[in-house]
Amino acid sequence: MATLDKLAYNIRNIARNGQGNSDDDRLTISQIKFWISYYRAEGVLQTTNYGKDIHPQMVQDLGIVPLVEVDATDSNCPTVQWGCTIKKVVVPKFVDFPKDRAIVFVGKIDKREPFILGNADTDYFKSATQFGKMMSRVTVIGNNMYFNLNKTDSDLEYVNIRGVFEEPTNVDKYATSGCEPTCFDDAKSEYPLPLNLYVYVLTNILQKELQFSEAAVNDELNNARKDNQKMG
Repeated sequence: MATLDKLAYNIRNIARNGQGNSDDDRLTISQIKFWISYYRAEGVLQTTNYGKDIHPQMVQDLGIVPLVEVDATDSNCPTVQWGCTIKKVVVPKFVDFPKDRAIVFVGKIDKREPFILGNADTDYFKSATQFGKMMSRVTVIGNNMYFNLNKTDSDLEYVNIRGVFEEPTNVDKYATSGCEPTCFDDAKSEYPLPLNLYVYVLTNILQKELQFSEAAVNDELNNARKDNQKMG
């Protein structure tokens, strides 16, 4: 996968050498990055069949994420407390796929043992079953993940989370040492944009933003596919 910088500069080069109506002096890299983000968010639903067919290159890994212990109310009001604690993580916004399909994995840091995933509406009923009582569970409310850990997992301090996020550049990756997050770097971090989604993004930018002809767009898409085959 390419970095966001590389994608943006490549599109600017196409605009300068192609048949569009763009004003080169006014076509900034920041503007192109905005278009990439906008059309990625628009196209991710269609190219994945609403989360049923997620390409591995769309998935971002948060690494080793530290858990924070809070009162079960998770309230800022000190006079209203539930009296027992629960562990919590705040995550970037996931793509709004049905049935939480954007959340690919939540579990132990070995990346192989997942927890039961639910939401505020279903988690209570899952926990009432004998199987549910034995398993560690995660309740997702907005950008918050609450961990109801079983006896075996009760001392866990870190988890691994992977998924498809709405804005990739908002995703920090927690390092393996010290657990200090590494911010997304446009120049170094791989941007989660597999070929089918890149084709969608590039087509829309060239046609809608740069007014390329259909023939010119097809030429650039063929070039993109050839470049991808060489990299593969």
